[in-house]
Amino acid sequence: MKKIAVFGDSILKGAVTGYSDHLFDILPENSLTIAQKSLDFELFNDSVFGSTIAKSQRRLNKYFEKGEKADIIIIESGGNDCDYDWLQFIKDPDMKVPVQRTPLADFMGILDEMVQTVKQNGAVPVVMTMPSLVADRWYNHITRNLDESARIKIDSFLGENPADTLGKNHEIYNLNLAEYCREKDLFTVDMRKAMLESGEYRSMMCQDGIHPNEKGYEYMAGIWKKELAELL
Repeated sequence: MKKIAVFGDSILKGAVTGYSDHLFDILPENSLTIAQKSLDFELFNDSVFGSTIAKSQRRLNKYFEKGEKADIIIIESGGNDCDYDWLQFIKDPDMKVPVQRTPLADFMGILDEMVQTVKQNGAVPVVMTMPSLVADRWYNHITRNLDESARIKIDSFLGENPADTLGKNHEIYNLNLAEYCREKDLFTVDMRKAMLESGEYRSMMCQDGIHPNEKGYEYMAGIWKKELAELL
């Protein structure tokens, strides 16, 4: 039986919004556990809510330092990395530009380091692309419950079309990630492309615009079944 280890964020953890009074919930089954039922593999999922790629790298390094092994390592990141520390931006009257959680150059550098670490430990790296934002929902989510002055400050940074700016920023990270995977000839699961091609993308995303909903995770599971079957 092949073993797959996963180092990602809340998307591969199975996080959803709008399912209860909590801001976020974790579904009993995520896209990979659903796929696992149809494919013969052992799964170790070390995806963590709110994780940036630097945090995933630390968990990956500790995994190998403990002597753990896997045949395939899935790396998924970007959504938290390309986002900004909005709370710090709002609270600091002298801050003119919000702090990006992981600047693009750092993001790409850490991704490359993780891929090399996986290869050096005898595993096959698999990179998942970033599911596209529903940018208007994401903008509404990050500005929810803000007073007028805080919203004005965020809008002044994002410009005339705030949702478009958020969407473009997210897209830039994904384009760089995808280009890197092509250049390095990595096995890539293009979840972004697959979900957009479904024609039902908005209906597969939660009210926050960044997490898939239960329907979305079911659809992702179908993509994992197809892609991992080939690799396994």
